[in-house]
Amino acid sequence: MKKITKDLKTVARQLNTLAKKTEAMANAFENKSPAAAPKKKAVPAAKKKASPKGKTLTPTDQVLTIMKRFKKGISVEALRGKSGFTEKQISNIVHRACKKGKMKRAGRGIYSVYGL
Repeated sequence: MKKITKDLKTVARQLNTLAKKTEAMANAFENKSPAAAPKKKAVPAAKKKASPKGKTLTPTDQVLTIMKRFKKGISVEALRGKSGFTEKQISNIVHRACKKGKMKRAGRGIYSVYGL
């Protein structure tokens, strides 16, 4: 019981200190005249910097550029090794590109860019 009383007194002292600081800040704010306040300068909006090479390639574009090097086609495992994407990402990219007609299936697990 003594510990709780001691803790409550400590909390009460801290609250009194905070109340005094809040009052001091409010008084300082009220006493400050609006003419004495420094004017804020308008900062122009920051411009977006263009990437040094221009547009970055999408994952599909990255896979297609790798595939263009192989005229007879390339396997999913080789694509995964050369691109650094996971097997799931490669399968999704290949599926989407085949659906759009950007690549075709050259054999079982072998894909090539359409038109080569």
